[in-house]
Amino acid sequence: MRSRGFTLIELLVVIAIIGMLLAVLIPALQIAKEQATGAVCLANLSGLTKAHNIYQSENDAWLVMAGCFPIGDDDLVWGRYRWVKPPQDEHGNFTLHNSTVEEKKNGIMKGALYPYTENVKLYHCPGDKRYVKDLVYGGGAKGAYRSYSMPDGAHGVPRGQNGAGWTNGRRTLTGAPGGNVTVTMLYKYNEVVTPSSKYMYVEEAYTHAPGVDSRLYPPDRGYNADLWSFWDSNTWTAWWDPLAYFHNDRSTLGYLDGHAEKWTWRDPRTIRFAKNRESEPRNQPGNPDQEMMSFNYPCRR
Repeated sequence: MRSRGFTLIELLVVIAIIGMLLAVLIPALQIAKEQATGAVCLANLSGLTKAHNIYQSENDAWLVMAGCFPIGDDDLVWGRYRWVKPPQDEHGNFTLHNSTVEEKKNGIMKGALYPYTENVKLYHCPGDKRYVKDLVYGGGAKGAYRSYSMPDGAHGVPRGQNGAGWTNGRRTLTGAPGGNVTVTMLYKYNEVVTPSSKYMYVEEAYTHAPGVDSRLYPPDRGYNADLWSFWDSNTWTAWWDPLAYFHNDRSTLGYLDGHAEKWTWRDPRTIRFAKNRESEPRNQPGNPDQEMMSFNYPCRR
């Protein structure tokens, strides 16, 4: 007796059922993947902030320098104590625009914080895929590997020096609640009033050269250079450097007391600005994300 096969209608029904199952499962798998990525990111930033606290405990309470400037270690003021250093080859020569992933890791491992972490993966969010992108410079140049940056308010400029909007470690902000406010840069851990509310690390994905309009020319440097800056034109609520959007509408922040937490961006302007720096004005009145980042910025008020 011949076995009866499936009819065309039965096969179509099976295919339709499989399609419906995939439609249900794929979004669930994507959500699970994002949750796992976020968990790793939290662990990374918690590890970096704890390493930072060990650093300050062994260095007379000094915070490691926030900048990633292309300055040699022979400059004892600006150069030696940076938490990470720019991409460089095995001889210590900076490769600022055409660095490979290994050269980016070299810069991380040459930083002042690395002896306290000893794990280059702590500096990279698994949701950050920029490092697989080929840059226009050729020669194996890739996009950024390091996902995190430090704000300029946390020892971003050496004491007694000026830069990044700071003059003698101070700046006056307009538009703050209650009127103008003068803030002071943090240099040492014992200057921090509430370390549990002051973030030390942010996720950043802005790698364009300063002063260049990315709508006209995209000079991707391939790494998060300098510092993460806020308070454009010394305005209380005004972005300067965009934050990353590795986790869609959420980001991860690492705080001075050693903990890390997720923050869900509440204003669509924040995400639009992160994706395209010229898509939104930098000062966004009524943006609760800007208010939070301003209140929790690492500095003294």
